[in-house]
Amino acid sequence: MRETQTRFFAFFVGAILLAAAQSVVVRAQVKDKETPKPASTSTVEAWRQSLPPGAEEAERPAVGATNEAQPRASRAEVEKVLLALERKWMEALKLRDASALSQIIADDFTLVSPRLLIAVGDRNKYFEHAMRGLHLTSYDMEGLTVRLYGRTAIVSGRLKQSATVAGEDWGGSFLVTDVWVSRDGFWRVVSRHASLLTVNK
Repeated sequence: MRETQTRFFAFFVGAILLAAAQSVVVRAQVKDKETPKPASTSTVEAWRQSLPPGAEEAERPAVGATNEAQPRASRAEVEKVLLALERKWMEALKLRDASALSQIIADDFTLVSPRLLIAVGDRNKYFEHAMRGLHLTSYDMEGLTVRLYGRTAIVSGRLKQSATVAGEDWGGSFLVTDVWVSRDGFWRVVSRHASLLTVNK
């Protein structure tokens, strides 16, 4: 009798353990189905696949301010063009060339200088000053450096000019910082900050 009870107890315990093990297996299978499997591609790869062909290629700034489509240019070529545009800008002021100036000055251009402040987007006021008020007789730019940040460039250096406005002397030496932005393939200047250099006597 006792042997029968022992066998029954062992059978009962074994059945409970087997049921518990099956329950663990079933729970693991359900959890495995509920847990989302990692995608075959990463988030970055999925993003790349959603872009149109060629959209991810690095865009180099375009060269110049002409009406023709520009080929991609090296950093050295872009720097060379920006330095040329700086001189073209000053030459347009000297010659009062509104057409050349309009290719350089952005619609949202601002100017901060010791004698004149042009608020953001007041392009017409700047043109009026450049074409009517300012009489630039000579200029010299030196020590210009170009720093490129994608479609934005900062050109800084020294500007020495001889100029008058309504008979008042506007000549002198200035430290200038110009900000250029490449838009629709053309470089436009969006800001100039000029500080007058004092001469130590």
